[in-house]
Amino acid sequence: MRRLPGVLVAVLLTLAGCSSLAANQPQPNVSPASGSPAATPVESTASSTPSAKPGEVSEEQQFSLDDIAEFDDGLLIEIAGAVADKAKKTDRGAEVTNGEIVIASVRIENKTKEPYDAESVLVGATYGNGKDAQIIIDETDELQSGFTGTIKPNNEDIATVGFAVPFTELKKVTFIVDPNDDVHEAISFSGTVHRD
Repeated sequence: MRRLPGVLVAVLLTLAGCSSLAANQPQPNVSPASGSPAATPVESTASSTPSAKPGEVSEEQQFSLDDIAEFDDGLLIEIAGAVADKAKKTDRGAEVTNGEIVIASVRIENKTKEPYDAESVLVGATYGNGKDAQIIIDETDELQSGFTGTIKPNNEDIATVGFAVPFTELKKVTFIVDPNDDVHEAISFSGTVHRD
């Protein structure tokens, strides 16, 4: 299997702070992907802490892996694809799972009128009953730790991120994407990830 941006998606953004809803923040609407049923929020059991662990995402901000979250200002976030695979020799962080990993492609589309600084976006993942998944460090840069740079209006970017998840826990994987700005709420995408 080759890792190509846009092909594999299973991303969770690590939350840096509290994820309470603010009245002035654009709230995402769900858009089911083609052929998928209407969105049903999925319950998350991730704990909220100020550390690097993924935080709690409000129920209104929880989506399935097939959904696309669109904020009121036009910013779209989705998990473009996710797959379970074995880590390569150049991958670090999957030792505890014996090399079993999940690879996710997180896509951000900027339909706003302003450039969007995606460099501050945090990505994280949990599995099972909220166990934190270790991010995979890839010496070849096929897997990234997040986004780099700015996304111009009417453009998109994809970050392909890997996480250590045991194959026995693939039935419930949650990816958290936290824009980590003063405008957009953190969101999560949950579902089953299939093996390649």
